Amino acid sequence: MHLQSDIVVPQNIEQVSEFFYEPTSLAKWDRSVADMIPTSGPEAEQSTFDTIAPSGMKMSYRVIEMEYGKNVKILLTESKMFKEAIWQFLFDAVEGGTKITCHVFFKLRLAYFFMAPVLYFTRGAILRDLGFFRVALDEYCANK
Repeated sequence: MHLQSDIVVPQNIEQVSEFFYEPTSLAKWDRSVADMIPTSGPEAEQSTFDTIAPSGMKMSYRVIEMEYGKNVKILLTESKMFKEAIWQFLFDAVEGGTKITCHVFFKLRLAYFFMAPVLYFTRGAILRDLGFFRVALDEYCANK
């Protein structure tokens, strides 16, 4: 399954990238994340991290592709529900700011296949989180 949403923010790519790649920023805009914990060194590609959900559930991820200011792909490394899940963020300069596109690609495990319609109909959550990203980015830039 593939879900996609995008948003245009008034900040330039450098400002967007600086905020996006700041480890503490994820919990400020992704409502499924209460905390993000780096679990490897600072190297960009192949770095790993865990997220802790507000419910306490832990998920582990690995950056599988990254071109700073342009593209990042993040793989969910272990999941009971997903056979595979990849998040990709693309950053493009546009007139008046930066377009941020989020793609989510996932395959459910057979035991969770019944969740496919639910996940499809909650695709608006990606756009909602991008809206939270815009608000958190505005606040971040205002405080710099």
